[in-house]
Amino acid sequence: MDQYLKKKIGQLFIAGFPSAELDNQVRRLMNDFGVCNYVLFARNLVNPRQASELCTDLTNLVLEGGSIFAPFIGVDQEGGLVTRIQSGALLFPGPMALAASEMDAANEIGYHTGRILRAMGINSNFAPVLDVNISPENPIIGTRAYGDDPERVAKLGIDFMHGLMKAKVLSLVKHYPGHGNVSGDSHLELPKNNTPKETLESTEWMPFQNAFINGADALMTAHVCYVDIDKRRPATLSPLIMHDLLRTHMGFCGLVFTDCMEMDAIKKHFGIGEGAVMAIEAGCDLLTFSHTLEAVEEAFRSIYDAVKGGRLQEARLDESLKRIAVVKTKYGLTGQQEIDADLAESLCYDESLLELYGKISEASVTLLSGSGKVEDIVRIDKKVFFSPESLALTGVEDEKQNRLCFSELCARHLGGMSVVTPINGINEETESILSRDFDAAVLGLYNARFRPGQVQLLRRLETLGKPLIVVLLGAPYDAQLIKRADAVIAAYEYTPLSVKAVIKALKNNYFPGKTPVKLTL
Repeated sequence: MDQYLKKKIGQLFIAGFPSAELDNQVRRLMNDFGVCNYVLFARNLVNPRQASELCTDLTNLVLEGGSIFAPFIGVDQEGGLVTRIQSGALLFPGPMALAASEMDAANEIGYHTGRILRAMGINSNFAPVLDVNISPENPIIGTRAYGDDPERVAKLGIDFMHGLMKAKVLSLVKHYPGHGNVSGDSHLELPKNNTPKETLESTEWMPFQNAFINGADALMTAHVCYVDIDKRRPATLSPLIMHDLLRTHMGFCGLVFTDCMEMDAIKKHFGIGEGAVMAIEAGCDLLTFSHTLEAVEEAFRSIYDAVKGGRLQEARLDESLKRIAVVKTKYGLTGQQEIDADLAESLCYDESLLELYGKISEASVTLLSGSGKVEDIVRIDKKVFFSPESLALTGVEDEKQNRLCFSELCARHLGGMSVVTPINGINEETESILSRDFDAAVLGLYNARFRPGQVQLLRRLETLGKPLIVVLLGAPYDAQLIKRADAVIAAYEYTPLSVKAVIKALKNNYFPGKTPVKLTL
């Protein structure tokens, strides 16, 4: 194998691995394929100190391998449900909750998040989400977006991006050119957007164009097919989008990271190897692989063979390598890095930040419909709280997260009984409780529009005719499913912060939030 070419190709990969330490897969990524950039998930991250040690080891591995640059070490720290490091001030409200709070805090959140990440050695954040969530049936974006208004999305997203940049953390705006107006999940299929180009210019593309004007250095692609631009290929693999639209029309000169190349939108429709070659041909700079060594190997060998066979020119690889060098230099990723576990811990558990994020979450809780009956219902002694436990939102993430149950926490703080329901159905315990004598119910729904079993439980409670409060722990679009309730409340996310905020709102009958999406109630 041509070792010089191997090193070039390896620098165009950013890859994940399974453990919380420098494992055999990381060493093979580096030794066998020259991969020297890494993406971390909850499975890799225990706390700020452990994360600092891991990032130190990853950086040393790359530098000892002869690179003059430290690795990109990236993470999806969007806030809300997509939170890979689940500690202290890194558990901040997500985009839609922040928008609902109407607090001007996106820049501050971005800056403090960046400071913590950089102190522990993470230098790239795959955020903010600049998708405009136009479709209520979108299964993968939802409350990860700041809303359905392009101007609001652009303002809050760019503020967050600037905060990260101020802390010397590379911000990847995503998912270019927009994942918000589709009803498919690219983890499982190839979503298609049929919107005319003229409409896209003023809606979904607008936040990205504004971000580029305001200094964005990197983006992450969407595995979405924009039919009016390219009928066959998703944006990640389309020269019409990644070159003609992005580089020529929009004038973007920064780095292009792909979304995970192991998603079915790529794997099932094009194949990992062919998809990797097509992504490089289209103009992408770094290929993301979240999980397996086998996928990296297939992609690496396909690119290697494409260069040796003349399909890809080395000059094309060199274009990306130059862009990578420029950005790494700008963000200080040359040589050894200043990684400080003590500082990371101190910043992560800063009481003033924890207080601020609690206030944002409280300000986001929204009464979508109903009246002052909330207070009366909460005071009823014989009440039952129903909800499923939370679960991971995105298919790219493993299921590692702390257990959280809305109904249990409500019963503990407000009195009454808790029933933990299945995520999509009614089990024997739920049936038993429904047949008992109780005077009021509080139901937590979690993206029920995709889970008929939750709707079934909602219908059962509606027909009982008893006082009913429905709390939406996912996207507020579930409100459109509700036929009868004394109050419908939007929490926007199912996190410790949001559950605590909802309990306080129920207790005080105070709901200051304003929903940032259009609803038909």
